[in-house]
Amino acid sequence: MTFQQIKYFITVAECLSFTEAAKCLFITQPALSRQISAVEEELNTQLFVRSKKTLKLTPGGVLLYNKLPHLLQEYNEIVEEARNANNGFEGLLRLGFLDIYDIQGIISPVVYEFQRKYPQIQVSMERGSLGLLPHKLYENELDMILTYGFSLYDKPDLLVENVEEFHSCIMMPKNHPLAEKEDLRLSDLKDEVFATLRPQESEEGYNYIIALMHRYGIHPRLRLVDCNASVLLWVETGSCVAITSDRTIEQTNGSVIIRPIPDIGAHDTALSWMKNNYNPAISLFLELFHQINGPERFSEKSKVRYTDRRGQPKEL
Repeated sequence: MTFQQIKYFITVAECLSFTEAAKCLFITQPALSRQISAVEEELNTQLFVRSKKTLKLTPGGVLLYNKLPHLLQEYNEIVEEARNANNGFEGLLRLGFLDIYDIQGIISPVVYEFQRKYPQIQVSMERGSLGLLPHKLYENELDMILTYGFSLYDKPDLLVENVEEFHSCIMMPKNHPLAEKEDLRLSDLKDEVFATLRPQESEEGYNYIIALMHRYGIHPRLRLVDCNASVLLWVETGSCVAITSDRTIEQTNGSVIIRPIPDIGAHDTALSWMKNNYNPAISLFLELFHQINGPERFSEKSKVRYTDRRGQPKEL
């Protein structure tokens, strides 16, 4: 039974007249009768009891009449969703942002304009840690993430686009004795306790901080915590210092101070999504991102790249 035949059957069942149903369907009465007979033959069951003056549904016909309209409606809705998906006008875009990263200026205007331009695409947003965000990409719980690029280098089958540079900084209590020291260097803090995420929470972030310390000849005492909120808490109370970035939301906290670390090269913040994620909203978001932020923001190294199953970077 074709969907056109389902439509014919439903109309006849509603009118209980081949003549009236044919008028509604803009076909001839004989053609409609042949279609219904073909359906009955295909199903090997009678759907209508025909007489000279009346047309009635059989019990099987009643059952079909109760069920098929819902099937036809669902079919029409699915077809419409498919058309809208191809046009990028409907669907869901799930965004994840690094929990301590300040998205003002680079992402917030894009999200705002995206919702204005594509109101039928539902946007969800959440924050997560360095380790959690890529995991949610692989589990298909997020479509796109904004995070530190170094946390993605060993992750296979991700598309990655560098979008903004950041620099590592020292975060310390506002009343720390070294808070106002000119030319403050990381080595000045060799005797401090550093609060940082456990390697189980963010292996990449933990390894980066340890490597940075060793570069300055520091073998740090660590306070390992489960989340960045706890890192901030230990710094706020004056118990620890921490490594953060110059793009952190922690800069708005009046109880801590953020100082740059001299002679440390810049790192990249990156947008990333799964290579086999064909959600059309991703490309719409990226297109709008480039329009709003301008091509001059993106250097040669900002080209979209991906890592293969061995974690090797490739350029598209």
